[in-house]
Amino acid sequence: MGLRSTSDAWGAVSRWLHWTSAALIIFGLTHGYWMANMLPRPQRLPHYWFHSLVFVYFGLLLLLRIAWRLSEPTPVQPPESAGWEKASAHLGHLALYALVIAVTVTGYMNWSAFPARFDPTRVAQMDLWVLGIFKLPAIHDKADRAVFQFWEHSHMYLSWALAALIIVHILAALRHHFLKSNDVMRRMWSGRSA
Repeated sequence: MGLRSTSDAWGAVSRWLHWTSAALIIFGLTHGYWMANMLPRPQRLPHYWFHSLVFVYFGLLLLLRIAWRLSEPTPVQPPESAGWEKASAHLGHLALYALVIAVTVTGYMNWSAFPARFDPTRVAQMDLWVLGIFKLPAIHDKADRAVFQFWEHSHMYLSWALAALIIVHILAALRHHFLKSNDVMRRMWSGRSA
């Protein structure tokens, strides 16, 4: 059970990146929903800033995860897996990565177009600093309600699609573990194959 993955099991780094990403994504989906739908509007601004800041760092983690993933072998599917299962797993993982990237990018664009960023009395409250030394640049340089609503709705709908795909991903892992009794879920949980 080493740091790097093999053809039989995921390495410690890949598992750490997977579970850390999973925790942050679940946090982002639940916090985002709560913030936008349940919190009284006057109290939302600091939460929008915090949500944005967390996902600036998540974006950096995502880049690291993709680079690490491309440098590693992928544990092989169980030999008894049907062709459709292998294809579904491959397409499902590609879709997860695509949606996570899309949600992160639309979140950044949403922050960039956020109306409070153009209010002189609140603009400093929305600045995002990376490690306290690098101020995140914004793409949008003027207030435009239609542009903001486009990014807000894009971010919301992509987040719902991501949440649905995560549920399918979890159900597939549970199917492997409880119905097929193979080591697909165990390899990501503990790094051990059967």
